[in-house]
Amino acid sequence: MKLINTTVFRLSLSFAAIFVLIFTIAITLVYYITFAEIETQTDLELLHEMDELEIHHHTQDNAQLMVRVNDRERYGEHLGHFYALLNGDGNYISGNQNLALLIKNALEDDEKIHYTETEAEGGKEDAILRIAHKKLSNDMYLIVAQESSSLYELREHTLSAIFYSVLVTLFLALIIGTYMGRLVLDRINKINEGMDQSVATNFKQLINVPETDDEFQALTLKLNVMLERIERLLSGMRQVTDNIAHDLRSPLSRMRSRLEVTLLQSRSEEEYKNVMEQTVDDCDELLNTFNSLLSIAQAEAGVRGKDWQTINLEDLLIHLAELYEVIAEEKGQKFICSSSSSIEVIGNKGLLAQAVSNLIENAIKYTPVGGKITLELDDIDNHPIIRVMDNGLGIAEQDRERVLERFQRLDGARSSPGNGLGLSLVKAVMTLHDAKLVLSDNRPGLKVELIF
Repeated sequence: MKLINTTVFRLSLSFAAIFVLIFTIAITLVYYITFAEIETQTDLELLHEMDELEIHHHTQDNAQLMVRVNDRERYGEHLGHFYALLNGDGNYISGNQNLALLIKNALEDDEKIHYTETEAEGGKEDAILRIAHKKLSNDMYLIVAQESSSLYELREHTLSAIFYSVLVTLFLALIIGTYMGRLVLDRINKINEGMDQSVATNFKQLINVPETDDEFQALTLKLNVMLERIERLLSGMRQVTDNIAHDLRSPLSRMRSRLEVTLLQSRSEEEYKNVMEQTVDDCDELLNTFNSLLSIAQAEAGVRGKDWQTINLEDLLIHLAELYEVIAEEKGQKFICSSSSSIEVIGNKGLLAQAVSNLIENAIKYTPVGGKITLELDDIDNHPIIRVMDNGLGIAEQDRERVLERFQRLDGARSSPGNGLGLSLVKAVMTLHDAKLVLSDNRPGLKVELIF
């Protein structure tokens, strides 16, 4: 997978752009706040100088003020400080004459302090001055100025630094974003390679789980669960195909041989009738097998259609008990049905009835004469439980998982009629209803629990 075509790369570019934008906004705010503060400090310094000179204006005569302004001008010029005193008409009296000429047209007819900036040759070529001027009570104008060229140079250098900082930040953000995107892409590619290898081995090989405890480990574990399930389904499909071919071949072979032998010579009407009845029995066996497979497929598909409804389990079990109690008595068995309370669940009534019927039929089939079969409904911690118990042959603990697979029949059951699909159907129906199928020892016999 190419990095440039991935969502990771596009996200990296987006985060880089957002980061650079935030950085630019932040540093621009710092720039404006900093230089606004510098200008404020400059104005405060000019105001302080003007206050000191204005004190001399109130305490001394005009001649002394002129001398004071000239002294300040002489000592402050090399520091970038300039002073001037103008009369009410804006004409030069003392201080820096160039400053007086610059400010003459900007004088205001009030006693407020006014600030202005201009270019002048006052001390330095093309100097930029920050000027404060105020009209005194004797109609004279006091002017104080400070050179701001260094401040403007600092601004230009700072703007250049900001520009290059943004470029460098953008470049580094792209590099880091690409690097992080590459790291994520490498891990995704490993998962893709593991999926390819799993497909190539018919899902027998799983993806290597990373050691890091993060979302990629969780994703890999989920994918491995899915691959294991796919592998089990494929194995089950192959097994079902083999078993169908094996189990259907016998009745089909019997049917063909029986019909072929019957056609070799003339038979009586009674003989033809017997052959046809045996053939119908074989057809019924085939149909039962296919119907069981269809029921299992329906349950495993998880179809929840219009037949999904509220079911009273007590009524369902009582109805089934009435049907099978007669059959059990004919075989000399005792059939008991008990219920602790009326319990309801949501489910497919037909599938649940078929699942419980399969368990009862198995119990009747493998329980000897004089044995006891119990159908019980219980409720433990708000979990409805259907139990089918017998005192027959039972199932060994090591075989209980295997008998739930399709067409699996234990050695002791091969002589009895059946196709090995009964418990597979029960398992599929329980899975559809989010319930558990538990086989355990009834001491003696088998206890089957359907726990909802």
